[in-house]
Amino acid sequence: MKWGADGIMVKLTEGTGYLSPKAGNQIANGFKVFNTVGVYHFFHGRGTAEAQYFLAWVKKMGLDKSTVLAIDVESPDLPWKTTSQVNVFLRYLVAHGYKNVITYGSGSWFNAGWINRSQLVDKAIWVAAYGVSQPGVAKANAWQYTDNFHGV
Repeated sequence: MKWGADGIMVKLTEGTGYLSPKAGNQIANGFKVFNTVGVYHFFHGRGTAEAQYFLAWVKKMGLDKSTVLAIDVESPDLPWKTTSQVNVFLRYLVAHGYKNVITYGSGSWFNAGWINRSQLVDKAIWVAAYGVSQPGVAKANAWQYTDNFHGV
């Protein structure tokens, strides 16, 4: 790929009432370009309710159980220690046959223990660390170093 991208992650849902109006088109275009798409949910701390809402839309979008599903843990309304509710969300997805789950957050949230990786149901993490040469969290599975496609 010219820009060095192998796939995309699309924001699908947030909380228990928001569906990204762009998600359908972004998912369709992602499949055209990459043949694979992952989706994420912006989390507000209500584990089961948010997982149910997210998974309903994952299914409505026709995404199969091999799809990478991410929980985006960075909302300022989350409690300081949010790992237990992240695990409720992840367990719900895994219990419904979705095994490719990953937790997204800033390096500072992982390093400060807001998200305790050692306690996560699934240890896969995707770290946001913009404008630096390394994600700043040991053994990160994925790293978001920019918030735009061209990386500038």
